[in-house]
This record gives sequence, C-alpha cells and structure tokens, in this order.
Amino acid sequence: MDYENLYSDLTKKLENEIPITAYPIRELVQIFRDKGNPITLKSKLTITRVMNSGDISGIMCAVMEKDDNIIACALTHLIFDPKFHLYKDIIDYQRKRYKRIQQLNQI
Repeated sequence: MDYENLYSDLTKKLENEIPITAYPIRELVQIFRDKGNPITLKSKLTITRVMNSGDISGIMCAVMEKDDNIIACALTHLIFDPKFHLYKDIIDYQRKRYKRIQQLNQI
C-alpha cells in the first residue's frame, strides 16, 4: 500500500477545511488535563493545522480548546461528527493507521 499518498491526499483535503471541529478520545482528554486544561470527551476542539509527518507518525493535527491552548496530536486521537463530509475518509484512514501501527510495532 502506498501510505505516503494515502496520507498526503487526506492531508490536503483536511487543510482545505480548516478550521475543523473534532472531539478528543480519552487519552487526549488526559493530556489536556495534565497540562491544566480540564476538558471532557464532549469538549469541542478546533483543528488549526494539519501536517503529514510520514509513515512513522501519520497525519498530525494542531488542536486547540477555547483558551488557545494548542497541542499536537495524531488524527487517530480525534473523533469527528458523522455528518462531516470527510468523515468516511477519516474513518478509513484511522482504521488503516491502526493496522499500520500494529505492523510497525511487530518489526
């Protein structure tokens, strides 16, 4: 599979949609809380930037909560509204990315 093209195509699509609203997974909530920003699983985050970091890290996002507290996280650490027109593309990427991470960890 051509992971580089998979990542760059979706990265370009996402860049054209910024700012994008997303929700954190549990692990990302904990990271925000550890940095003194108490959010919940229902907190809306805003993606302000998207970067293709290649096969090792995948698609990375700069996300912020309301107080301009910006952190970088993987696209796999975000949940999107099913009504978002790129939802299926994102879910497909996330599934493939999870499998790829498992492959990379077995080497």
